Amino acid sequence: MISVVRKLMLRDLEIFRFFKDNVALAYVIIEDTRKPYTEEDKKLDPLCFLDEEDLNEIVNVFRIYFLSDEPLKRDDSVMLREFFGLLVNNSSFTNYIIQEYVDVKLYEYADDICNTETYQRMLEVVGSSYRIREINTESWLHLSQD
Repeated sequence: MISVVRKLMLRDLEIFRFFKDNVALAYVIIEDTRKPYTEEDKKLDPLCFLDEEDLNEIVNVFRIYFLSDEPLKRDDSVMLREFFGLLVNNSSFTNYIIQEYVDVKLYEYADDICNTETYQRMLEVVGSSYRIREINTESWLHLSQD
């Protein structure tokens, strides 16, 4: 049995916790960079085999990170890649990159009640420059029934 729990949803960032057979398999981070491929991205397999002209047509790259406490089994990796690859609107101007990371201390700081510091730490582990801003409860709009 597979289940997916969205842990965080921001404008350009979503974090999911993916379970397989009631065991946490990985955290999945989807980051909308709103930028084209970097020079480092272009060196990645299979991008390194594409023409520079084709790569330059992509103006928005999504980064999908799989973060687990141990290396993913090949079957699990393929399943995650297929599942989360479908969540990104792929077009002639948009594409995505999937990378896997292992943090042996992941479940020492990540649990069911994660906070912004926990998610920021996950982003640092995968090398993302995204910064989660603190939520200002003063700026929330509250519904009232006056």
